[in-house]
Amino acid sequence: MFQYEYPQFEKKRILRAEMLDKLRDYPKNFLDLSFQEFGDGVVNGCAITWDDGRLTISSGILYWKGKLYLLEQPFIMECKAEDKFRYLKIQFLAEVREAGRIMGNTRVFLEDKKPDPACEMELCRFRLQEGARLRDSHESLHDYSTEYDTINLIHQPYAATGGSTLNPKIIRQFSKEMLRSQSTDPYDVSFSMTALANYGLVSVDCIREYLSARLGEECGEKGNAGIYRGLLECLKSQRSGEIKRGTGNQNKRSVMLL
Repeated sequence: MFQYEYPQFEKKRILRAEMLDKLRDYPKNFLDLSFQEFGDGVVNGCAITWDDGRLTISSGILYWKGKLYLLEQPFIMECKAEDKFRYLKIQFLAEVREAGRIMGNTRVFLEDKKPDPACEMELCRFRLQEGARLRDSHESLHDYSTEYDTINLIHQPYAATGGSTLNPKIIRQFSKEMLRSQSTDPYDVSFSMTALANYGLVSVDCIREYLSARLGEECGEKGNAGIYRGLLECLKSQRSGEIKRGTGNQNKRSVMLL
């Protein structure tokens, strides 16, 4: 049955071990139940900035294999220009059990290789040229895939119900550009308004269904990169006046005269 139980600390009463256990277990159980259907990825924070040869990860929370990892203070590391693709990664280390505690730790590092999905998570990738600055702001949806001197967040997994999804910043950018294009397509308007109402946090299933209905392609099956390309295609077709439809409309294509 559903119930709750809180220990009461009262004067002249003995403090029992089970009372402390209740205080320890309740917040952990609450968080475990709250995130049990989530995919791995960033939960909050972890913004990435660069200044004067140093890369900074702001405080934040990661979700990985059923565990929450907290970064309580910003993490700063050296990052010099090397004019090649580099990947900022989190490596999840083996759990350590010591007297009185269990610890889950990580290693943050830059490498030339893509992350190992068995034990690593990508926060971003970039290619920084000599003498350039690494941008952390993006002017458009297309700008998120700029090859040089720009932080690429497309492949960063973001924790959400039903599985990992795109960073909400990317979804917000798409939604704003779609609405500003004055689309009257119900798919575009409904998806964009819902996304903005949720501050860009949209489940991967919702994005896949939207792209499938809009383009008739299984863009989401190709991971974050496929989803991003699908969103770009939706914007491109809207701006060109070409309305694509998925299998629900027999894959027909019509042209709207502006």
